[in-house]
Amino acid sequence: MSENEILNGGKKSNPSPLVYDKHKEQCVYRTTTILNGEANEDQKCVVELIFVDDGGYIRNAGLIKKSIPELEKGVMKKINAIVLHRTDSSTEQGPLVSFSNGIGTHFLIAKNGDIYQTASLFSYTSHVGKIKSRCQAENTWSEAERKIIESFGWNPKKLYNHEKEKEYPSRYPYNVDSIGIEVVALYDKKVKEWGNPASEQKNSISTLVDILINIYELSEEDIYEHDRISYKTAGEGAGLYSVD
Repeated sequence: MSENEILNGGKKSNPSPLVYDKHKEQCVYRTTTILNGEANEDQKCVVELIFVDDGGYIRNAGLIKKSIPELEKGVMKKINAIVLHRTDSSTEQGPLVSFSNGIGTHFLIAKNGDIYQTASLFSYTSHVGKIKSRCQAENTWSEAERKIIESFGWNPKKLYNHEKEKEYPSRYPYNVDSIGIEVVALYDKKVKEWGNPASEQKNSISTLVDILINIYELSEEDIYEHDRISYKTAGEGAGLYSVD
């Protein structure tokens, strides 16, 4: 059986952490005619696998490869989460240019729903910044941890250095263990609101997140809004993705 043929029946587990295995919904079964009618031909389903290639880029999902080497800062040993961002731009062109300065995300979603992959999933990028304290934000800290954190005062750098020593999910995800997705949208400074994603963008976000969750065996709890976990403009990651 080739890698592009999935047999119907017996549930097939993900053959690799880098292959998207939701194929049944895409299947159109072939039939063969016999004397007394039609019979299923081994219930074979031929699909084009969505997978991460040996360069860290998603294949067969309709993404646009726009590699920007300056984004890649080092090897990402494990992917724990997805972080959602907005660009504060009206088109994708500005962010694609600015990404060459070395700060940006793995993916960029244009107004028309086009998905650009700009960095390898084998590399981490600078897209989160200094993370907040998860136990402080969620009020799950111990008395000892509370005293340590409060002793820092207002010192995001010191707090970040303290938090990143923790194992995920005791801390929020940061650059070295998360995938970043930027969505093209403007911020209105007068009313202090971010633009809503277009329907095409919402569809693309859902598709991309579904692929990433499946490939890297994540859950809905591993999806974060940027401003919730770092010191960013309120609402930057809000309303981009919702669980159906």
